[in-house]
Amino acid sequence: VATVSGPDAMSDKKSEIIFKNVDMTDELKEVLVGYIEEAFMTKQRPKDIAKEIRSKCDASAEGKFWNVVVGRQYGSDVTHMAKKYMSVQFRDMFVLVWKSG
Repeated sequence: VATVSGPDAMSDKKSEIIFKNVDMTDELKEVLVGYIEEAFMTKQRPKDIAKEIRSKCDASAEGKFWNVVVGRQYGSDVTHMAKKYMSVQFRDMFVLVWKSG
């Protein structure tokens, strides 16, 4: 598990994403970043953004049982499958994506 936070956090200026905690392949990370960016462009409410991301994840080659939380403030303690967890900041919102089951 790679944990990156604070001023040294990796961020891609193009996508405005700051990776907080990532346990997944680079390929899957790129796919999820695309889902996140697209959901934020097409949806307004955090609930709708999370639903859109989850829908795309469940329909992907990675299969079902994805979970997504989007918000400004929340706590979490989750059990996830190996290489299937990502926590990021996108603008002023936080996005947590993980697969279980």
